[in-house]
Amino acid sequence: MPRHVIILSTVINTPIDLQHINQVVATFSEISDWSVDLEDCDQILRVVCAKDLGSDLVESLECIGVKALLIEVFDENGIPCLK
Repeated sequence: MPRHVIILSTVINTPIDLQHINQVVATFSEISDWSVDLEDCDQILRVVCAKDLGSDLVESLECIGVKALLIEVFDENGIPCLK
């Protein structure tokens, strides 16, 4: 199964925002792992999934009020997919 790593910059202001991210991620069966670096100023959301869901994630997060910017998508070989 192909594996992609999606890197997004997010704006998380409250613990509820983090819960919202969890709820959105749970709707995508292709996601196998995710984490948020709250110590980073960009609050990086790293998602491991079976296919490139970057745009879908940004759209879903923004629908629930969490701002997100797609930074990069890497394929199973670690090669950037965004152009």
